[in-house]
Amino acid sequence: MLIDLHMHTSRCGHAEGCPAEYVSAARAAGLDIIAFTDHLALPDGYDPDGEYAMRPHELPEYVAEVQAAARGSSAPRVFLGIEADWVPGHVPDTARALAAHPFDVVLGSVHFLQEWAFDDPARIDGWSLRDVAGAWEEYFSTLVDAASSGLFDVMAHPDLVKKFGHVPPGDLSSLFDDVAGALADAGVAVEVSSAGLRKPCAELYPSDGLLAAFRRAGVPATTSSDAHTPAEVGAGLDEARSALRRAGYESIVYFEAREMREVPLWE
Repeated sequence: MLIDLHMHTSRCGHAEGCPAEYVSAARAAGLDIIAFTDHLALPDGYDPDGEYAMRPHELPEYVAEVQAAARGSSAPRVFLGIEADWVPGHVPDTARALAAHPFDVVLGSVHFLQEWAFDDPARIDGWSLRDVAGAWEEYFSTLVDAASSGLFDVMAHPDLVKKFGHVPPGDLSSLFDDVAGALADAGVAVEVSSAGLRKPCAELYPSDGLLAAFRRAGVPATTSSDAHTPAEVGAGLDEARSALRRAGYESIVYFEAREMREVPLWE
């Protein structure tokens, strides 16, 4: 079964295309299941130019668009999702927004270390002011906090901190095992995202080492392209599935009405 559980439309401010175009692209790619996961609006001050996420007033319109796309498509099956940033201090607002709509799947993500959008190419200079090892420790600590909140079903691009190629030297296996154990305890899944293949790091999110740690800890996994254009729908899913197989996974998951569904990886 071919699953792409992460894609964005033009509503997020940095993507292109409408739901109908993504559904057509998914059908052409032979996908069985897709989920739209546009970015939930960010707190005041985090997105002043509207480049990171939809505006609050757009959320009901987005929900209605995806629901219409789902009614009009039996192949692929279309699910209503959302990607929500973990922003400490604004958790109650996020929880209220997520509870207000019938999402099938909620992706949790970490794009900010405090108020620094560390993965934004326009803010890459911030890396020159950071100790890479320290940034990694802060990122993964924040990821664990997000996963443990109970708000999210899947943690998106779980090692996004490596996007521009900043990786601390040395053996990271202990860090990976700690993170994987925490996510297993939290009961969340992780995505294997092909988006990293299209970024400077030029590898899947997560790396083979981190994915192997997730498998050892028993963390469920899904697959995604994190498409920001219809042409990216389903891109790199073969690589993602191969990585899962190397790590020892035999199944992947998707979500319906926030309930996890498991299917064989190679069905």
